[in-house]
Formats: sequence, C-alpha cells, structure tokens
Amino acid sequence: MYVKPGPLAPCPKQFAPGTWASKSMGQWTLPLTLEAQQEIYANQNPEDCSKAKYLVYHVVPNGVGAVIHVAGVALQIALDLNRVYVEASGTFLTDSPQCGSSKTLDSCYFLPFSKCKPTQAQLADAPQLVSPSGKGQEDKPVLTVMHEAIVEVRAQAPKRFWGRLNQTDMDPKKWYYWWRAQAAAYMLRPNEATLKEIERRKKTMIAGPAPALGCISVHVRHGDKGVEAQTFDDRVYDNTAAKLHGLDPDRFSDRLWVSTEDPNTITYFAANGTATAAGNKWQTGYIAGTPRKPDRNKANLAYMAEIGYYEEVLNAMTNLDLALECDGFVGSIYSNWVRLIDEMRSTIRCKANAVFVDVVYENPHSMDVNW
Repeated sequence: MYVKPGPLAPCPKQFAPGTWASKSMGQWTLPLTLEAQQEIYANQNPEDCSKAKYLVYHVVPNGVGAVIHVAGVALQIALDLNRVYVEASGTFLTDSPQCGSSKTLDSCYFLPFSKCKPTQAQLADAPQLVSPSGKGQEDKPVLTVMHEAIVEVRAQAPKRFWGRLNQTDMDPKKWYYWWRAQAAAYMLRPNEATLKEIERRKKTMIAGPAPALGCISVHVRHGDKGVEAQTFDDRVYDNTAAKLHGLDPDRFSDRLWVSTEDPNTITYFAANGTATAAGNKWQTGYIAGTPRKPDRNKANLAYMAEIGYYEEVLNAMTNLDLALECDGFVGSIYSNWVRLIDEMRSTIRCKANAVFVDVVYENPHSMDVNW
C-alpha cells in the first residue's frame, strides 16, 4: 500500500457489522480505516429508508477483482451524492444454480450492501446520472450510474475524506487506492452460506501445508491478463519470494501459499522439499481439486463461464482468505486480484505493516495499478 513511513492505525475490536475477520489478525490498519468502514455502513444503512435516495449500478462482466474495484467507484459516487449504493439485479456472477433467485452479489455471496432498496416503480423510472456531481438531478429518488461516469472519477476518493486524508502520510495521488481498499473491505463481507462453503473447502481441498505464521502468499496471474498488462514467468515469482524471505529469515518461513489459475504454476511450486528451477526450496500449499486453466490464451470470461460462476467466486474467496493468513505477500500489482489481497490485508485483516514485494516495481510509489 502507498504509505510513506509514518503512523498506521491500531486494529480495532470491530470495524462494521459482518466484517470478514480472521483468527490471524495483525495489529495495524491503513489510516482512517475504522472511520471509513463506519461511515460507509452508516451511509448504506440510514435510519429511515423511506427518506433514502439511491444510486444503482449494473455490474459489467469482468474478473472478480475488477468487478469489486469498479463497483467500489460506484460506491464512491454514491457517498459523494449522499445516496445509498444499490447493485442492480442480474449480475452475471450470480448466473448459477447455487444462487437461484438471488441475482446480486449481496444476496448470493455477501451480506446486503444496504438494508434499504428502491421500489420497482422507482427503478423503472430511474434516469441515468448525467454527471458525477449529480447537479440538476438532486430531486431524483433513484439514479443509474453508467461506466462512463465511473471512469471519470476513478482516480479519486470520496470527497468527505479529502481533508482527513490530507492529514495522513499517504501520497495524495494514491488516495484513490486507499479508497479501493475501503470499498473492497466493506463489500467483501461474506454471508453465512458463503462462510460455511469457504470453511468446507479449507477443510477438504488444501494440498500441502496450510498457511501458518510467517508464510508468504504468492499469487501468480497468467492467462488473458497479458492482453491488458505484462505477465511474468513462475521463476520470477519464485525469486521474488526468495528475496522477501531473505529480508528477514526469522520472520518469514519457507512456507508458501500459492494461488493461480495456471496448473503449470502449481506443478512448478509444489515440489515440496525439492529445489525449484530457480534453486529455491519451499513447502508449498494450494487448493487442489478445483478447475484451472491450462490454456493461457483462453479469455478469462470464457473460462469463468465454463467452470461456473459460483465455482469461480468461491474458489477465489477461499484462496483470498487463505492468502490473507500469511505475513508476506508477492505478486504483480497489475493484477486486480493481487491488489485485492493487498487491500484486504491492509484494512480489515490488520496487516498494513506486512511486506508486499512486487515482481516488477522496487519503489512502491512508482507503481502503476492500471485501475
């Protein structure tokens, strides 16, 4: 995370109802995390729903990490307009038998983003948001935000936080990344059914050693991400993990948690006790028995549809939960999923002081996160 040397915030006992906590919580969060989570919750759950105004967003098909990040910008606009963020019904990731009639992320997988909902009549009459400022549309009970408006303000944080962020050690040019973390932390609050399925998978599908104190999380992104940004060979991740381990061998163990869609990456790292091609010896854990994508050229959306959206989301969430158990992190910040790991560990998992090493950038303040 883009924080200059300076004070972080201590981990509170609770952020907001339903926060996705863990048995391996750290001690430090990004500045203003507690305030942000409480203010998001208050905005999304007003005392009187009859007086609420709404901003509705239709999720655009994309990878799971990108879906959360783009929705987070829509939530940002909602906060700026003092409106309740609402996800429109029909999100593609819910097109699964397991979701049934629950056609939003916050009904199939996560806790409701809000206790309030607009009426069907209000939704039918909802005009599009003309400008992120909402000027001239203040009286409309429901507005629909389109992707163009989201792109316009994606490099910002909600205006209510600007003054407080200016009192921190964060680079103002990266305040938006702080907000991405806050939005993700609020949205990724699994419901009871999702939590149970994650636990089932953790008990039955882990191969190799499970994450433990001192482990290093390595997320390897291959496949069609190369269309958007550069990808890197397994050996690069291997050597980067070794570099992280070498920073403090007493703090970091030789245990890796590897998450990837590429079966060849699992083969590369899962030679427990035997040196890898780069000459490093690791004890590697990963999720077994889940679909992977041997064809790197297959479009990610096609792969997700092939294995099933429920499987994709639950596999992703299980790997995310396990990655966050570690104390060191390796990945390419180009990846939405790597950023999600970085954001969640820095906020509600209270590991903002943990070490993240990028496979490209040595200076975190020069990182290009794309979105």
